[in-house]
Amino acid sequence: MDRNYIKSGRIVERYLSGDLTVREARAFEKYCLENPEFLRSMPIPVRLKARLARQPTDDSETGMFPAIPSSTARVALESGPDEAADEPAPRHGVDLRQVSRPVLVGLAAALLIATATTVSYAMKSSELREQLRGLERRAAAFEMSAPGGVQRHRITPVRTRPENPTLVIGRPTPPQLLELYIDASQGPYTQFQLTLDRVDGTRVMQLRRLARDSNRELRLALNSSALDPGEYLLQIEGYTWRGQVQAVGWVRLGLE
Repeated sequence: MDRNYIKSGRIVERYLSGDLTVREARAFEKYCLENPEFLRSMPIPVRLKARLARQPTDDSETGMFPAIPSSTARVALESGPDEAADEPAPRHGVDLRQVSRPVLVGLAAALLIATATTVSYAMKSSELREQLRGLERRAAAFEMSAPGGVQRHRITPVRTRPENPTLVIGRPTPPQLLELYIDASQGPYTQFQLTLDRVDGTRVMQLRRLARDSNRELRLALNSSALDPGEYLLQIEGYTWRGQVQAVGWVRLGLE
């Protein structure tokens, strides 16, 4: 054994992990004993260096491994010295036969719980991915697009909240710019507040301090692709000279 073999064969790492055969470990310790400068340069603990610098005792095969048991010695005599010397050194580990039954049951239960939890998270993740894909498809279906034309509608509000649509507008394809001319000639108001909600109460938009034009009309333009199919309530309120709002009328839009 020489330095090149020790380096290429990762002898130091295998010696520390117990992966060397007894023959390899004996040759490595002998080399360290005969080359103290090399031993001092190795990146191993100081106590191990001191141990390798001493001759092994009579009751140990190497400075690292305990003596070979008598049963192993009998096998060595039957199989020959070379085969016995090539046996890997014993490893230190946990013998499952020495673990108590309650501990094994607890470990098995913990493994089952961990497996069930992993499966549950995987199923939940798959469900969330499906929901996300559905939302993406819905968003793509109702994505706002540039209007390809203009539709004009003249509307007269009703005094009370209507239960049925007062104006039904088909959902045009391609999208259209819906221009609504709302009659605001009734009442002394010159400025108005317009609130557009879905019938389920979802707020769509609110415009404040909107002035009527010379025809005493309020003009509102909507992109048809910005509105989902359904019914919408447009509430018109007028501003008093004190800045308070009072009900003027309602419009119920049906977008099919």
